[in-house]
Amino acid sequence: MKRLPLLLLAGAMLFSMTGCLEPDKKHDIPFEVAPKVEPHTAPAGTFDVDAVRSMITIKGQHLYLPQLIDELGDKWEFRYYDRKDYGLKEGSGLATLYYNGVEMGTVSLENCYTGREQDSVIYSVAIKTSDSDIYGITPMVSTIADVESLIGQPDTVDMVEMPYTHIYHYGINIGEDAQGILRGHTIAVSFNEQGIVDLVSITYSDLTQQSQE
Repeated sequence: MKRLPLLLLAGAMLFSMTGCLEPDKKHDIPFEVAPKVEPHTAPAGTFDVDAVRSMITIKGQHLYLPQLIDELGDKWEFRYYDRKDYGLKEGSGLATLYYNGVEMGTVSLENCYTGREQDSVIYSVAIKTSDSDIYGITPMVSTIADVESLIGQPDTVDMVEMPYTHIYHYGINIGEDAQGILRGHTIAVSFNEQGIVDLVSITYSDLTQQSQE
């Protein structure tokens, strides 16, 4: 069985988080971020990671990947997980995302260093509520047939224990780098026993990025 994407597991976690940095704290850290893509679709039944990463809706708010935290504006807030509690290395991070004080979901971060969190880049998002969707794939609503109609047959399928019965994987996944960043252009969709989407996560990180120990 392949290792599940970090966000697929982290999306179900609800633990205490540490506070955010001051909003005006900035650092000049060179980091290449893939350009923003305008929302668009691909032909029905086709997985196009650029189309998928351009159409992420969380509680009515549009996101895309990858995205610099600094670009999100004053209404957004992040509460970072304590690295020691989750075995995270410097350069990687997890955070709960809020908009106007409302919890939006869990995100994975790269270029995330202690005291420099505001330079972080969101590279992965997981959702599991029916008021959010990734490319029209909606937890608690979309079916296996819906997913296949939108993005086609999966590249691989994992059979897992409850609460998920199986997971569809699409795209390229080359695994974690030295800092624990998942390098891939992937989407993972888990289904419950009734064949309804339980959780969906997307990862879009730099496949050429090299991390140092």
